[in-house]
Amino acid sequence: MSSRQIDVADMQCWLLRMAQVAWRMPAGEVAILFRDQGVFDYIDDLYDLLHVSSYQCALGDVERYLQARGALPCKN
Repeated sequence: MSSRQIDVADMQCWLLRMAQVAWRMPAGEVAILFRDQGVFDYIDDLYDLLHVSSYQCALGDVERYLQARGALPCKN
């Protein structure tokens, strides 16, 4: 794996974990949502922009992406 691929995978893992906590969902369900809604690809495609801000800001971007697709889970 290239250095960039490792960095992207790291961000994908962190955002999955942060979403799991924020949305109070099991990790497996978040992973399926991310896969089915193209979030993993979204993070890969926009990594150069997402990594310059905090992971919390990146999670906000993911939430807006999912909301635009009508797939944002309810946040408790």
